[in-house]
Amino acid sequence: MNQLVEKYITTNYYKLLHISKRITKGHQLSQDLLHEVILQLYHKKEIILSDYEDDTIRYYITSVLRINWNSKTSPFFYKIRKEPLNYQPITDIFEDEDDQLKWEREILLQSLELSYSELDFWRKGMIELYLVLGSVNKVSKFTGIPKSSIIKYVKQSKEQLRNNTLERLKDYGL
Repeated sequence: MNQLVEKYITTNYYKLLHISKRITKGHQLSQDLLHEVILQLYHKKEIILSDYEDDTIRYYITSVLRINWNSKTSPFFYKIRKEPLNYQPITDIFEDEDDQLKWEREILLQSLELSYSELDFWRKGMIELYLVLGSVNKVSKFTGIPKSSIIKYVKQSKEQLRNNTLERLKDYGL
């Protein structure tokens, strides 16, 4: 990182935090956004600006903050903002059930979670990408892995999940 940019960040941290809060409209992730951008700038080998005056550096950092907050392809979005979008609470789906159905649902979810935790890292990753992206074509484009391989891994993972979950459910007599 350029020493002038580093000096600007250290001396004007609170101004940058204020800018980050304004960009995020006071969102609780404003400090995380600033820290992520600072890390991105530290990892960047060269920062080429026309001049290294305070206004130019502030404008550059502000534009990087804005891009990371607003873009759905930014590193910040994939690391932090997208994470909650991947999950929907399952308990919201089931509202009015009797005790037997609640018990069976809890057993099913526990069995499924245990079966999922037993999958290896590769299969978990393929299943997660398939569920998040929604199709084999999108997973193939995202990872660069051929569609036939993804289909094979997803199919094997589903079968392994199904078989392990059914084995656990038999233990409960379901």
